[in-house]
Amino acid sequence: MRHCGENTMTNKQYADAITRGHFLYWDMLGNLRGNENRKEDGLRWMTGDIFYTYYAQTSDAEGIVRRMKDGEIPKNLILLTDDLEADPSVPFLATGLFKTGLGTTGMAHELMDTPLPKADKRLNIFRVREVSQLKTAGAIINAAFEYSLFSFAHYAEMMENEGQFFYLAEFDGLPAGACMSQHGDDYVNISWVGTLPGNRKRGIAGYLIQAAEREGMRHGKTTGVLHGRPCAVNAYRRIGYKDICRTIDLELCLEEEKEHG
Repeated sequence: MRHCGENTMTNKQYADAITRGHFLYWDMLGNLRGNENRKEDGLRWMTGDIFYTYYAQTSDAEGIVRRMKDGEIPKNLILLTDDLEADPSVPFLATGLFKTGLGTTGMAHELMDTPLPKADKRLNIFRVREVSQLKTAGAIINAAFEYSLFSFAHYAEMMENEGQFFYLAEFDGLPAGACMSQHGDDYVNISWVGTLPGNRKRGIAGYLIQAAEREGMRHGKTTGVLHGRPCAVNAYRRIGYKDICRTIDLELCLEEEKEHG
């Protein structure tokens, strides 16, 4: 277990860093794939080959539905909330027009040079610097998440971005896991932490995250932020991350669309 010192940041400050990291990731994704990122107060969305309303702070479900039906904004919706007890999806689900998808927990902690327990000698974690390493890292991420969102060309373009890094884990000399990080103004946004089947339950994700954190500290970053899927949040808690906010995925699912689907 990773023992961290007393946190000095408030949950509100953590939530702000998580939200900025969320925007950093989605704006990068939109720019990478030639999508159009659009925004207004309390709402952001992306149009192109990825068609997503990826941020909404509103209880105006009727207004959102109307704009979706009119084709003004995408029908896939991610709600963000920094209230772990509240459920902002209630007014949307009450319309009977939405179905829920997989949500995530926004997590954060202050970066400290506190090591994890000594790793297995067979485990090697390093920052990706060569093309062959990047191909391996990209293949691991796509395989681990069973979701080929990025091609190698996308990964290569990402690695050219200032403050964007990839990390690779090898176990017994064989590829085992990978992750990506982006540097914001004062934080490190960590994403796509993936471990291949057969290498799970070895704490590899924690060592990958620690490598990204230490790179961030070398660049003066003070906070680590990430989004954990339900299957991963306990592992992230064990290395010091705290539940701060959550995302809820919804999709408008009209009856007439179901009939013709």
